[in-house]
Amino acid sequence: MSADSSYVAQKDELVIAHGLWQWPGIRARAGRSSYLVFPHGMMDPWFKRTYLLKHLKKQIYWWYAQGRVMQDAYAVCFTTEEEKRLAQDTFFPYRPAREMVTGIGVGDPPYESDACRPKFFEKFPQLKGKRLLLYLGRIHPKKGLDTLIKLWVHQNTNEEDVLLLAGPLDKTDSYHRKLQSLSEGDSSIEWPGMIEGEEKWGALSAAEALILPSHQENFGMVVAEACSVGTPVLLTDKVNLWREIEQSGAGCVASDDEAGISSLLGQWTAGIPRQWAVGAYRCFEEKLHVREAAKRIMGIATEL
Repeated sequence: MSADSSYVAQKDELVIAHGLWQWPGIRARAGRSSYLVFPHGMMDPWFKRTYLLKHLKKQIYWWYAQGRVMQDAYAVCFTTEEEKRLAQDTFFPYRPAREMVTGIGVGDPPYESDACRPKFFEKFPQLKGKRLLLYLGRIHPKKGLDTLIKLWVHQNTNEEDVLLLAGPLDKTDSYHRKLQSLSEGDSSIEWPGMIEGEEKWGALSAAEALILPSHQENFGMVVAEACSVGTPVLLTDKVNLWREIEQSGAGCVASDDEAGISSLLGQWTAGIPRQWAVGAYRCFEEKLHVREAAKRIMGIATEL
């Protein structure tokens, strides 16, 4: 929906309200046109279990307004089948008129892999010739990095293997300091900080695999980005894209506990099958490309 909260939609327009708990859904419901709602993972029960007080406040708002927004929408749209499944019992009453899985996706990589890999190694020459397992994203407790680091320190025995933890670091944050203390003294763990542009895409294409050991992840854009350059993915079944990865043969899926993440690292140690790279790119083209999501949304628009 338009960022202008005073905008009034016309009858022949399809309005899309992104997210919950804010004004776009309210304005969409009050307007004269049909509208879609994208929860974008905001109905994941992980938040209910982890932040109970916030959940209770949202439940009250659900009774007051948000539930009606969902019920009167032409469709509630989810990015994955897993997101749709998880949304069923988080808030009550939940009575959407229609549920659809449209996806979301990413576009084609903005850089050629052969061109951006040298840029990456130019900035991080110590990584050239190493076998890279890449984490790329926020440094947040829900990402499972504490378990990953502990297990890596214990399990990794190959001097040529590097765990590359790329994300914005805040030295004043207690969690960030904890993670760095866990990896202190282990030269096989690198903290490059936040990487963007050609260096980011160079890292994605240079890595032998991407790892995402999250406890909750609605979609995981970085998973789609990795697949777009044919990089296989090791992830937990709390990343809502896990079914698409598994079905496409694009990587390995495990539980988000210590045993599961240990098994992901065990697969890394055993070696990443070459066919996973083919499966990763096929997964991107068939399931994670933004054009596929656009087709589904435009299909809804033609029904109105």
